[in-house]
Amino acid sequence: MAFSNRWVLADGTLNDQPITIRYRDQIQDQLESALYQQCIQISWQAQEQDPETGYPSAAELEKIDAFNQKLMAAVETEQHGLLVMVLMCEGVNQWIMYTKDIEQVQQDLNTIPTDTGLYPIEVTSDEDPQWETFTQLRDAIKTH
Repeated sequence: MAFSNRWVLADGTLNDQPITIRYRDQIQDQLESALYQQCIQISWQAQEQDPETGYPSAAELEKIDAFNQKLMAAVETEQHGLLVMVLMCEGVNQWIMYTKDIEQVQQDLNTIPTDTGLYPIEVTSDEDPQWETFTQLRDAIKTH
């Protein structure tokens, strides 16, 4: 089953702060397959923020983007996980993905090169077989 690579981009405000959300479109097949029942959230708290937007600084955004590319390559190449949403607000970049095997994704994360130092990320996970985390956020975006 190939993953859709079509993304939807939404910009807006949350608590009077700018927010950018990207989510993967056309992934109903993966949701309905019931293979990916674990939700993993990865958060990166920016050390440097643009004072006007609250987004990470340009230099830090480059690092975040590089990590994003490495993350997708590490977990999606063998379809161990599926990145479904990326949120950026108040200096935090957050990735939401689903997996069938948390330990495998942990191993995949450990393969990401850290040639520029360790990434300032926090990883949490929980059971979410109905993809409620993703669908509630996506549906809230679609209604506005």
